[in-house]
Amino acid sequence: MRTGVVAGVVALATLVVVAPGVSGEQHGGQAPQLIYSGDAYYPRVIRLEHSGAANGRILGSVVSVVDGDGVGIIVESTDGGATFQHVGTVTDPAGADSRGLCCATLFELPRQIGDMPAGTLLWATSAGYNLPNAERRVKQRLWESRDHGRTWTFKSDIATQPNRFNAWEPELSVSADGHLVAFWSDESDKPNHDQKLVQARSTDGVTWTDKRDTVKNADFYVRPGMAGVRQLPDGTYLMVYEVCNLDEPLCSAYLRTSADGWDYGDPFNLGTGIRTTDGKYPRHTPTVTVGPSGQLVLASEMLVNADGTHAPGNGRSLLVNDNLGQGPWREIPAPVPVPDPNNEGCRNFSPSVLASTDGASVLHVATETVDGACRAFYATGPIPPAG
Repeated sequence: MRTGVVAGVVALATLVVVAPGVSGEQHGGQAPQLIYSGDAYYPRVIRLEHSGAANGRILGSVVSVVDGDGVGIIVESTDGGATFQHVGTVTDPAGADSRGLCCATLFELPRQIGDMPAGTLLWATSAGYNLPNAERRVKQRLWESRDHGRTWTFKSDIATQPNRFNAWEPELSVSADGHLVAFWSDESDKPNHDQKLVQARSTDGVTWTDKRDTVKNADFYVRPGMAGVRQLPDGTYLMVYEVCNLDEPLCSAYLRTSADGWDYGDPFNLGTGIRTTDGKYPRHTPTVTVGPSGQLVLASEMLVNADGTHAPGNGRSLLVNDNLGQGPWREIPAPVPVPDPNNEGCRNFSPSVLASTDGASVLHVATETVDGACRAFYATGPIPPAG
């Protein structure tokens, strides 16, 4: 991660001038704006739905670096994503002094878990990956907030690596039977797997049990990772993730479903590849949002043609599926265009999307390198109808 300060007006001008043809403003949305003034990685946005009078607020998070310490920055919008304000900070000692803090997720509890009521905000992150090999035992750390992100309390270590190999990108959901479920990308199972997706569950957010593999491959070098989980209107759970080092170049996006939010089927089944009618597919860091009718909108770092070459919409498009993830996907303009990213550490890496309550538009947050620093921008644009 890198540090540095760039005025928001400079960053905004960079994005709009580089890709004026697909700016949110020209497609009926807003021009991209900074969601936070400092370093920003792994942006996430959610809408409160289980928080009483606070329902409808949009909460967001980014991972940042302040004086060498990894922190979580919490932002809030009370006007539907038009503006955001910094309302809280997660200060994790496990990420202080350049120990490494990464890959956070933000989640609102839809029901009570242990002593945490519905509406509790959860923030999970990977910490300690920069420590020397002899000391490194990366943890997936869970924090809670009961005041809509203003203050945060450490809850538990979801998992601690048994060896020096890293683990990344926790994701949270609540299964049909009321367990809090965590997924993460695990590199500890060498020499069997370079990386696999794993999961564990908890009845209280404190004690975690039943760790099991979610997605893996017999080929050591194939790396499933970066899970994103959302529940569809019919109750089905949808997971998107990337699978790296297949015959498809680099990392392509896949999906699978679960009836109960715990059993995702045979972990050796890599799932269903995400494809447009003409064979384009998303590459790297897929994230997804579900509209009120079950329409899916997916963001990824890259979009490539069937042969793996960069598609014209690479960094400028989102993908939409109008059939609960079944069948082909279609392209729409990305509200925050990041022109032609190419497997880079910041540029459009792990963006975030949030469908509007009427399903007509999507809030999009994406990162771009500006004068050597990573910045997160947001904008809202329409979801054009199919056809």
